[in-house]
Amino acid sequence: MWVVSVAETPSILSMLAACLYAVVISACVLSYIEARKARQNPLHGRIWIAIAVIFALLILSRLLLLEDAIRADLRELLKASQIFAARREMQGPFIAAALVICLLVAFGGAYLTMRKIVGRRDRAVAIAATSCAVMLVIVAMRIISLHAMDALLYGPLKLNWVGDLGASAAIIAAATFYVLLLRGRLMPKAR
Repeated sequence: MWVVSVAETPSILSMLAACLYAVVISACVLSYIEARKARQNPLHGRIWIAIAVIFALLILSRLLLLEDAIRADLRELLKASQIFAARREMQGPFIAAALVICLLVAFGGAYLTMRKIVGRRDRAVAIAATSCAVMLVIVAMRIISLHAMDALLYGPLKLNWVGDLGASAAIIAAATFYVLLLRGRLMPKAR
């Protein structure tokens, strides 16, 4: 069902996003290697690798147009079940519920994480993991592709690209900070 015609190819922006994702993967793999060499908390390494794998999947999604195929399949499913015509009435409550759930998960996760964070390395890993979660929420919103959500994502503010680029940049920055900390190139915090 998820077949994209041969004539369809990724846009230039999708290819550029895939290149940015490759930079994210490189930064995460370097952080993983440095964490292993410095005998850091094994959870750090697992998180860096998990983020790298997620972004590798995002590259595949961008290049193979998987998001578009899934979105088209969902629309066909809605049309087949005769829900498509009534989708506008369902969008408001659905978006509100999705945003409330995302906010609860984000704030709950941030609260629990911040209570357990001890040092700057933990903070860097937490920032990277949170940014990865933001990226996954953005991807989910693009796939759902409700009219009101599209207005937010693709409207004048281009929240789709702001979120995509911002999350990717935050992960790269957190990974760079983490590696510099482990290599001793950042001064310890003054007490």
